[in-house]
Amino acid sequence: MLSLDSVYMALPARLQDFALSFYGYRLKSDRYGAGFTQCLNEVKDLSIGFEDSRFVTDYQGNRLFKLLEYAKKNVPYYQDCYENLTLRPNMSVADMLKSIPILDKDIVRRSPELFKARLAERDHVEIQTSGSSGAPLNISCSKNALKLNYAHFENFLLKCGVSSLDRSATFAGRKLFSNGERKRFCRINYAMNTLLCSSYHISSSTAAAYMADLERWAPEFIDSYPSAIYELSRLALSQGIRYRGRLKCIVTSSETLHEHQRVFLEGYFGCPVYDQYGQAEMAGFLAQYGTIEHYIANPFYGIAEVLGEDGRHVLPGESGALVLTGFVNEGMPLIRYRIGDRVTVLDDSSALAGSHALKIRSIEGRQDDVVTLSDGRRVGRLDPAFKGVVGIVECQIVQEAVDLLVLNVVLDSNSGEEPINRLKGNLRERLDDRIEFKVVKCDEIPRNAAGKFRSVVSKVL
Repeated sequence: MLSLDSVYMALPARLQDFALSFYGYRLKSDRYGAGFTQCLNEVKDLSIGFEDSRFVTDYQGNRLFKLLEYAKKNVPYYQDCYENLTLRPNMSVADMLKSIPILDKDIVRRSPELFKARLAERDHVEIQTSGSSGAPLNISCSKNALKLNYAHFENFLLKCGVSSLDRSATFAGRKLFSNGERKRFCRINYAMNTLLCSSYHISSSTAAAYMADLERWAPEFIDSYPSAIYELSRLALSQGIRYRGRLKCIVTSSETLHEHQRVFLEGYFGCPVYDQYGQAEMAGFLAQYGTIEHYIANPFYGIAEVLGEDGRHVLPGESGALVLTGFVNEGMPLIRYRIGDRVTVLDDSSALAGSHALKIRSIEGRQDDVVTLSDGRRVGRLDPAFKGVVGIVECQIVQEAVDLLVLNVVLDSNSGEEPINRLKGNLRERLDDRIEFKVVKCDEIPRNAAGKFRSVVSKVL
């Protein structure tokens, strides 16, 4: 029997548009159907009190207390783990958190059923995410949680000057057509008012077609992996193609947004770029709410902590592991969840002045996507090493050992060894003079199963 995917792939492009739109109506109903407006109004009402530290502190304390009580009664893992946990209604957030152990991602990945709350089966929605490591993670949420999650995302978009159902274009790891496609590299989801663009097929030979589709669709904003829209616009500019449309903004997510990418995109498209950090687990929401200076951990979505190697909260300007407690998903609550990403807290005395003011300077990506040195240093955010290096189209750094980095490099057609030598020098300056390099010249660097680009891959634990 033919699968739905194989039937879809056999359709002509226009019928694929209608098939995607039919599926889009279901997504629209799940995300923005009955109950969404109420969720959005609740989120907006809460946002009014964001600057009131007492209001936020009281809100988080009440929500955390109720979440812990709920988890003890309804979630198998917490019933065992929190058996001896004693709570008092007036406990501070800090005191409650001290009594709760850290939850590692591998535990959730191995036994997701232990975190599934006892809800009516018809109220559960199942989500699967591959994660940047490619290891699948099965997530369950309630139907209301899904709408509440998108209400928070909508509130973020509104602060950026756009709305979810405005005309948009999205770039992500989607298999939208067969590899034999030669003309149209985008498809249309009319239900969601979105041009769907695959990040798998962007190349020098397809850039003009992508840009033509974008201009015909005329989106108000673009929602994309940073690497996808950056690569497309870089290729377009190298071919003398300018974007003639008018965008209100670009929203990026799912990968680390590097500063050189932001600067290039804002110059090419003539609009601001705002980054957002969320997860299928619905454990936390960090976003640049109308500012590019820093991320704010949304205090009404959950509690965000940044912990050092000693398990203590880091100081302003320091980096640490991101630990999240989500308020949104009662179907699969994750409490003090170490998600595997590292962040750096804004170097400002106000950054930790109450959980409502937690400000993040940068998101450094997965915790295993940092370079570990022989002296124990763990170095992330290596994109400054590429500053001033001309001739490298793309580079992936793979750490094979503490003293060996493999550089998978895609060079510009006119480049020789100079950019590679300069990059090596820049990396040695930032890491260790004794570090060795193995250079692998590539035509392209593969994306992972979800179509995402990993700029640093560490094989050193």
